[in-house]
Amino acid sequence: MVVKPLDGCSAVGVMVLRPEKKGWYDSIAKRTWTFDEIVARGRDALDKRGFPDVWLLEEPLIADGKVPDDLKFYTFQGDIALVLQRQGRPGRSGTLASYRWYDADWNPVETGKHVEKTNLDLVLPEKKKEELADVARRVSSASPYAFTRVDTFYTDDGPKVGEVNAWVGAYDHFTDEWDQRLGAVWEAAELRVPSQVKPIPRGVPEGGYPLPWWRS
Repeated sequence: MVVKPLDGCSAVGVMVLRPEKKGWYDSIAKRTWTFDEIVARGRDALDKRGFPDVWLLEEPLIADGKVPDDLKFYTFQGDIALVLQRQGRPGRSGTLASYRWYDADWNPVETGKHVEKTNLDLVLPEKKKEELADVARRVSSASPYAFTRVDTFYTDDGPKVGEVNAWVGAYDHFTDEWDQRLGAVWEAAELRVPSQVKPIPRGVPEGGYPLPWWRS
C-alpha cells in the first residue's frame, strides 16, 4: 500500500509499504520499518512541512512488474493543454524522477519546469496514451474547477487515475510563453465553471496558504 499525507507534495512523507515478518518494507527507502517507526516518520514529515494530520492510503500501481510512468494531464474543463511524463527509478536515498513535456498533440516541448531532470529518452505508451488522455478529459469535464491536473497510469488492470489536483506547485517556473498560454486557457475555462464554485484567488498571501485555497 501507499501511505502519504493528504496535502503533501514532491513525495515528502510518502511510503510504499508491503508487509514482512519483521514489519513493513518501504520500497522508496529500501528498508524495513516497524509500525512505530512508520508513525515516527509520518510525524516527522508533518512537523517539518506543517502538513495537517490527515493521511491517504492508496493501492500500489503495477505494470509488467514495475511502477508505470505517470502521465500528468494539465486540463481545463475538458481540454488538455499540456502533458507531463514522469518516470521514477530507485536511488540511494529514494526515488529519482525524470520528466518529459508534451503539448496537446503529443509534440515534445520545453516549459521551463524540470529542465535539469528532462530525459529525452522517455518513450510514451503509444497504444495507451490516447486512452489515458480520454480518461483525463472525462475527469476534467466533471471537475468543478477551471483547472485540474489529472495524474494517470496504465497498469496491468488498465488505466488508473492517481492524484487529481486543482493546484500546481512551482507554477512560477514556467517560461513566459507557457505562462501566457496556460493563463489564457485557464481564463477561458473559468467562463465554463459553475458560478457557485469558489473563484481562483488573484494573489497568494505572505507565507502561502495553510491549506489549498479551494479548501480554505
